[in-house]
Amino acid sequence: MLPLAAALECIDFCVLHRIPIYGWEGWVLAADGRVGHGSAPQGTVCLADLPLDEAAAFCRRTMVSDAEVWQTENPETTDKLHFCITIGDAHGSSRSRSGS
Repeated sequence: MLPLAAALECIDFCVLHRIPIYGWEGWVLAADGRVGHGSAPQGTVCLADLPLDEAAAFCRRTMVSDAEVWQTENPETTDKLHFCITIGDAHGSSRSRSGS
């Protein structure tokens, strides 16, 4: 789970190193350390069929816009919005892993 700025850097890293991006989902980190989906944006469907550059652009655009909506809808919260990015193997393996 990464805050927005770090998640966008992760997307850039994946593009630079040709690591497939399959999508993202939102998570909320509460002030007491609990994590969950709660009010977080749902994220994307699987983007495995998109070329890497298109998947990256779609993730950047939707992560930023969904973060703006989340902040507008939760102006008084002490929770922090984070993102989990699902990626594939840079070498084309069929295995995938979640993380940053």
